[in-house]
Amino acid sequence: MRVLVTFAVAAEFAAWRRRHPFVRVPNMPVGLEMVKCPVYRKAIGETEIVVALTGIGAVRARRATRYALGSKPDVCISSGLAGGLKETYGRGEVLAAAQVAELPGKSAVRCDAELVERARACGARVVERFLTSLSVISSSAEKMALGAKGDAVEMESAGVLAAAVAAQVPAVAIRVVSDDAGQDLPVDFNRVLNAKGKLRPVRLLSSIASEPARLRGLLQLAGDSRKASATLAEFLERYIADLAENWKEHEAVAGAAKA
Repeated sequence: MRVLVTFAVAAEFAAWRRRHPFVRVPNMPVGLEMVKCPVYRKAIGETEIVVALTGIGAVRARRATRYALGSKPDVCISSGLAGGLKETYGRGEVLAAAQVAELPGKSAVRCDAELVERARACGARVVERFLTSLSVISSSAEKMALGAKGDAVEMESAGVLAAAVAAQVPAVAIRVVSDDAGQDLPVDFNRVLNAKGKLRPVRLLSSIASEPARLRGLLQLAGDSRKASATLAEFLERYIADLAENWKEHEAVAGAAKA
């Protein structure tokens, strides 16, 4: 079985990468859009895991996922960090979405129902909808307002699922909450991060200099994000092992039907 897992940036992948010696894959053939992204591979048992770092945003994620789908996966998992939109979801909680909708107000893409149920069986909390935003949602007031439309907010899953569904690859969005609904982010990450998730040092220092108390908030958020990423890595281990076991049964049934 081959599983494609997408993250926006290397920091989201770091905790899982520390658990296994993932190997960077040489560039695959690019499609008509001439887009490529960093891709890593690791075999765990009989399962081959392919990890793609898509960059930030649904458009980049869709194009990068199209490229990564050249690895011919059996399933696709859009993963990473998310902001909680309801008070009931705490930091470090793993959520699996029944559907994903791109803001503002675009139609939703449903996740594969069987993949969602397997996520529930492995300990994820199944929620109705992730919202894929064009920008980082920084304030608790914005999150609470969006809570009427969805359960968690992130920036890539709609693009990842659109690419996977178009390629007829079963897909699911699974995210871990890094910041809860009542939490204001310490800085405007739309200003201080580039599309690859790397800090713009001058802008970050300027933001901290204007309000030094933001440094403490940044350190707290960084710690929460590291813990959340580690929790997500542990979940992905269980989840993919479960998928592989069920895939064996699926293949056995399919083989018997053909015989």
